Formats: sequence, C-alpha cells, structure tokens
Amino acid sequence: MEPSLSRRRLLAASLGGTGAALLGLTGCGASSGSVSAGTGHLSVWYWSGALSTRLLAVSRKGVPGVPGLKVEGAEIGDTYGKLLTGLAARAYVPDITALNSDVASFFPHEDQFLDLNSLGADSLKSQYLDWKWQGGIAPSGRMIAFPIDCGPSALYYRKDIFDKAGLPSAPEELAQAASSWEDYFAVGRKLRSAQPGTFLVGNIASVFRMSLLQSRKQFVDRDNRFIGDQAHVKRCWDLAVESLRQKLSAKINDGTPDSNAAYAQGRIASACTAVWWMGGVKQTAAKTSGAWRVTRMPGGAANYGGSYLAITKYCRDPKGAFEFVKWLLGPANQLAAYQEMGLFPSTPAVYDKPAMREPDKFFGGQRPIDVFGPAAQQAPVVYFSPYEGNASTPVYQELTNVELLGKNPDKAWRDAMAAAEKTLSQKGVR
Repeated sequence: MEPSLSRRRLLAASLGGTGAALLGLTGCGASSGSVSAGTGHLSVWYWSGALSTRLLAVSRKGVPGVPGLKVEGAEIGDTYGKLLTGLAARAYVPDITALNSDVASFFPHEDQFLDLNSLGADSLKSQYLDWKWQGGIAPSGRMIAFPIDCGPSALYYRKDIFDKAGLPSAPEELAQAASSWEDYFAVGRKLRSAQPGTFLVGNIASVFRMSLLQSRKQFVDRDNRFIGDQAHVKRCWDLAVESLRQKLSAKINDGTPDSNAAYAQGRIASACTAVWWMGGVKQTAAKTSGAWRVTRMPGGAANYGGSYLAITKYCRDPKGAFEFVKWLLGPANQLAAYQEMGLFPSTPAVYDKPAMREPDKFFGGQRPIDVFGPAAQQAPVVYFSPYEGNASTPVYQELTNVELLGKNPDKAWRDAMAAAEKTLSQKGVR
C-alpha cells in the first residue's frame, strides 16, 4: 500500500534499461516470432501491489497442481503503455497481464485477449462477486478479464473528533444519522459549528466520485450514447457543489502532502473512500491510531478500484495460463493475498474466515470486515464504457475550477458537458 492516501498508482516506476531488458526476456510474441520461448514457462506483467509477491515466488518454482508449469512475473510501472505498444506491434507481449479497474478501456481491443469462458471460467462464476465478475465481460459477451481484488467503500471518520462535537460516533449510530448524502452534510454542518477549522471532506471531487460510483449508470451507456448530462450525473455534481456551498470541504487534493497532513492533524475528520485507504491512513496518520472508525457510506454501497488478470491471444499455453489464474485468484489465495498485502478479496466465501475478522487496533478494535464485507456484496453492477475517462476528465477539471478558482457552478457544468460531448463525438460516441 502506498504511503499516501490516494489510489495505488499504475505508473509506479520508470522502466529504464532494466525494464527494457525484462520486456525482451519475459514477453512472448508468437505472431512475430521475435521471442524465443521455452515450453512450460509463462510470463505475467503487473505493477507494484497488484499481485501477491509470495504467490508469484511460488509460481516461479512451479504452479501447484500444474506439472511443469512455471510463471515468471515482471513488475512493470507503465504496464498499460507497454502493453498497448506490444499489442500494436504484435511483439513483446506477455502471456498474462494485470488490468486495473478501468478494464473497459481494453474492450475495443478485446480481440487481443482470450475469451476466458472458452477456457472454463463460467464454471467458477458463483465463487466471485457478481458485479466484479461482470466488470471483466465486454459488451460482446466475451470475458477478457478475471477478478483479482476489489475496493468496497465506506465512511471513515475520527470518532474522537465526532465525540467532541457532540455527534453520533458509534459506527451504527453514525450510519443511521448519515444514511443519505444530505444527512451526511447535516452532520458536517454541526461538525463545522462545534469544531471550527475542521472539515467533513477533503474536496468536492471526492463527493462527486463516490456518489456517482453508487449509480449503475455512468457517462456512456451500452449503446455507446453519452448520458453524462442526465439526472444521475447532475445529482452528483449538485451534491459536490452543495458540499462547497455549505463550507464542508477543506479544498485539498487527494494524495498530496497537504492532504496527508490534514488527516494526520484532524483538519479533515472523515472520508468516503475504498478499503485500500486503510493502509495509507495507517502510514500517514500513525499517531491517530485508535481514533478512527468505519461505517456504511451515505447513499449506499459502492466500489472504488480493484484489478483483473487477462490472458493475451498470443499466449503460448492458454490452458496452463488459465490454470495459473485459477490457482492464483482462487478463494484460498485471495485470502493469502489479503493477509500479505491487503488486497481485498473478490471471493465472498472468505469474508467470514478468522484472518479477515481480526480486530484492528487502528480502528479502536473494530472489525473492518463487518463494514467492507457487506459493502462488497451490495455494490451495484455498474457499466463502465471504454470512454469513461474521456468523459469524466473535463468534469473533474471544472469541479476544481469551482472549488479553487470560484467559477460559477452552472457555467462550469455547461462547460464540462460541452467539452465531454466534443471529445466523445471525436471517438464515435453519439
């Protein structure tokens, strides 16, 4: 987990000379014949924190239950950039690759990946969270990505600060008092009044992001139509703007030194975000151990983040690769990865295992799984198109303009919609 409070980043390292050498050593490229590959060895690309290092070490010696199969993993910072370059050239492509939560961005390239259902993935579906499983299936119905971890979200808050402000501070009490975003803002107003200089949220973009992730619809629908100007997105925009109007935002960007300091010093008293944030706050706000709690997020469950594994069509041993994927990402090993690295399992059967139910001192002895487990199981099935990033970028830019530059929210909304529609029209979105 990163020391900052932001999402684990993909661009974690520069390849440089060593990375270039790794590409030549571990990539395959069956169509170009540019790589000499021995039988029984497969390559996998991933970024730091995406896969269990211990399990990968085991697979280098041999995948359990698959005689003669060994997997060589290459940690590559710009996994996406190198992958797209390799796919375009049909050379130096791995047998297996990690894909982040924006897996939909690879749907236009789905023919470059194997349909995992053709290898038997459909028989395993019941073991995984339905919404997570659906996220790896392209609109054509081909399953190109297999679930790794997920990012169920919750409301993190400083119990000590809420106590001083005379607010509900027990997890269940606060969940009921802040069951909707409007109720959450009402709690924030009382907090601001009782504790001047303490803010409910870090920035308004976080309000927009997390409320939109609670919706089954995003910016582009399954028919490739822009729907970002509809009520489900506008409501999230209005919530974000309202949090600013009520002076509940600290106006600090996520993942920055200022943000980390604000949480450590108690200037930001709560955050709605994903399970992986636990690791970051424990590092950057270590002295606040015991003061934090988690409870249900206002407005309902949502997922923020999580990764997948895909098998490229150039794979030298598709059956062996899928056996490795099944082994690595089965329930038992997802539990092992959680214990090792905090990767939250997408296999709900392990949520009641003792290893996931241990009290957490940082959270006052609370068992976080009691919040994150139900959130993972209740998260909606959300359709993400390949163009979500293109559509959302101008929205986040305009929210920053509203918050930091004082731009009129109505004009900012119009400008965001115009920019999104222009960008998407160039990509064939109606």
